Amino acid sequence: MKPKKATIIYNPVSGRSMFRERRVRKMISLLEGRGIATNSAATSGPNTGAGLAREAISDGSNVIICHGGDGTLNEVLPGIAGSSANLAVWAGGTANVTALDLKMPRRLIRVADVIAQGKTMQVSLGMASNKDATRYFLMFAGIGLDASICRRVNPRLKRLTGQIAFWVSGIKHLIAWREKPFLITADGESYESGFSLVANGKGYGGGIVMAPDARLEKPEFQVFIMPRGLSRFAYIRALINAVAGRTAGTGGRLVRATSIAVEGMAETWVQVDGEPIGTLPMRFSIVPKALSIIVP
Repeated sequence: MKPKKATIIYNPVSGRSMFRERRVRKMISLLEGRGIATNSAATSGPNTGAGLAREAISDGSNVIICHGGDGTLNEVLPGIAGSSANLAVWAGGTANVTALDLKMPRRLIRVADVIAQGKTMQVSLGMASNKDATRYFLMFAGIGLDASICRRVNPRLKRLTGQIAFWVSGIKHLIAWREKPFLITADGESYESGFSLVANGKGYGGGIVMAPDARLEKPEFQVFIMPRGLSRFAYIRALINAVAGRTAGTGGRLVRATSIAVEGMAETWVQVDGEPIGTLPMRFSIVPKALSIIVP
């Protein structure tokens, strides 16, 4: 489907947001110069992206361009999943894990070129659910340690320093965090864990590699499972190896699955695409070919 009409949905406060609206106006000009009628809509608060996407699609947009971070993208997903519209990811947040995984360019003119070319890929989505809510995710869901880190990130420091804020929160956690073990069951096989990552794509923040064979186009998760009872030193060693891309040196187990159930302490948190969403128990399932996404 060639792009004909596009809507840019952007988060005016995501990442380091100076000149955000000026960049959006520039992108509109670039796309209209390539024959794509384009408008924009700014999110007005949490969980407003999906509604904006639905309105845009109803109004005839066949491309939704998400400009913000991975959290903004996660908010847009329910409004476009299962529709005939294509999603384009334009990096503008703190980590931009999805844009990096898709190898989307950073220069505005190159982003406009990729969108105008209209090359797409069908991707699967993850779905996380508990008694309170159901939430799509594109890249990953983290259980335990990293969800706790995400909850404790200082918002002001995040705006000022980007990913450094996550590292600061992570270092504090490795000093004071106490493991809350849980039981993760992946396609019928159960494991005791202190931290697990349900990966739909291989990307993760800070250059960390935990699920090297996860692919968005595959209808399955790659699940990284750290065993319970590890020392802080073991977690630090695992982190160093993950940053270096040495997954085998982390001490974690990698399994493939399409259906996952996690039982544990009620205060154990879960995050999806970097956003805390709730506590255990929780289930994760794969939704094949749920989204058409524009790629270089």
